[in-house]
Amino acid sequence: MKTSLKSFKINSNIIMKKCLFLLLIVFLFFSCSKRQTGFLPVGADYTIDLDGDKESSMPYSSIFKKAQTIILESGENCMIGRITELQVFDDCIYILDGRFAKSMFVFDREGKFLRKIGSIGAGPGEYVKVQDFTIDTGNRLIFLLDEGNRVHKYQLDGTYVHSFTIQMPRSNTYFIQFYDGSLYSSIISWDPGPDDYMLFEIDPDNGKILSKSLPVKYNKGWVRQSFTGHSFFMLRLNSPPRYAQLFMDYIVSIGDSITPYIELKSKNLVREKDLEILQDVMSSFWPFRGSSKIWDVRNFMESNDLITFSYTSGFLDGYTVVFHKETATVKTAKQLSNDLVLKQGNFGRFVSFEFSDRQGAYETHGAEYIRKSIKENNVVPGLDKIDQLMQLNEESNPVIFYYEFK
Repeated sequence: MKTSLKSFKINSNIIMKKCLFLLLIVFLFFSCSKRQTGFLPVGADYTIDLDGDKESSMPYSSIFKKAQTIILESGENCMIGRITELQVFDDCIYILDGRFAKSMFVFDREGKFLRKIGSIGAGPGEYVKVQDFTIDTGNRLIFLLDEGNRVHKYQLDGTYVHSFTIQMPRSNTYFIQFYDGSLYSSIISWDPGPDDYMLFEIDPDNGKILSKSLPVKYNKGWVRQSFTGHSFFMLRLNSPPRYAQLFMDYIVSIGDSITPYIELKSKNLVREKDLEILQDVMSSFWPFRGSSKIWDVRNFMESNDLITFSYTSGFLDGYTVVFHKETATVKTAKQLSNDLVLKQGNFGRFVSFEFSDRQGAYETHGAEYIRKSIKENNVVPGLDKIDQLMQLNEESNPVIFYYEFK
């Protein structure tokens, strides 16, 4: 009897261990499967209908408080031609000029130049053509994306750590985003296929591909290197950051899983058949001319109360959307009018917020636009730092305006 009982216990333990092992295998299978395929689960946090009535204009003051002016120090070591990426962390402004200076600069919140990160060259800690950057706020590190899928890692004080190559041969990496211990990348293959993915999780130490998410079907299969739009990573220091590509109907959240955060609804969203036509006209670079097709979400911002973003309609028409979370109401306007800085209109045709967090948004403009507006007496009375703005010249760096959410 004792022997039988003992045998029963042993068999029971073996069966239990096998069951646990099988459960673990099943769990890992579904976890890896979900991680690899990246198909979005049903349902988004918010659904935003873009087909409602549109106003002709919407003032900045309906979203923001007054403007704060940040005049960047100008000098031989910090000349900026155009700000292509901007992020603000720990009272420092990190600026990438990937087009003219082809370098990264750090200023304090008052605009004083602090240092450069790396330099142009071919040696350790040097880069050829920086395309994007991201900040690991926990470990206080900066990742710079160089051409050839190279990533250079630095401490926030500029100390070089090491470099690695993203292990995705025959591809171009356009944007990188660090979040929760992983580096995410938007990659387009040189030999694209219908089973490709848009979003890749990268080991931040050696560039190895850890997982793939978001099949290209969510971008209607568009994988052309020559036409990528302005979307990709948004709310870059938010927790979690957001992501969208050119023709997606979703804005997704990045984290342990890729989940739909916002679903866009409209009869004018781009469909697969529209892209078949687009393929034929790309040589002239006149996409969607004469249509009302909606594509290319940009200027995405979010506070505790609202979500706002812009999108392109047709060829170059732009609209701004303001969505109030509590009431789920949507307001859309043809123009966002900067009444916090200017008496009328904007500095240029397109409004461009380079960076935003839960507190506010940062907008950049060339000094020539500021000088022209002051000369024409088109700035609001009492504008912050108006005396210093009047001293701008042709050698001055771009000016930053910070707007705090209401």
